[in-house]
Amino acid sequence: MIQLFKKYGTYKDKKDENKEKRFVNFYVLCGDRYIPVEIVFFPNREGKDLDYSARKAVLEAFATLLPDKPD
Repeated sequence: MIQLFKKYGTYKDKKDENKEKRFVNFYVLCGDRYIPVEIVFFPNREGKDLDYSARKAVLEAFATLLPDKPD
């Protein structure tokens, strides 16, 4: 069985150290291993990818929140 997971977090902005930005990482659980999944950016001639946010939204909608690691 394969499962899709997501993990939310924040990081400091490189340009403004006082500003935190949010991120979401995706993982597929195959057996007992979590394998990271990256959403690929496919730029068109103008350098934009109009479907990037839609692909991310679909993954985020179907992914289960990744449980925290035990201490």
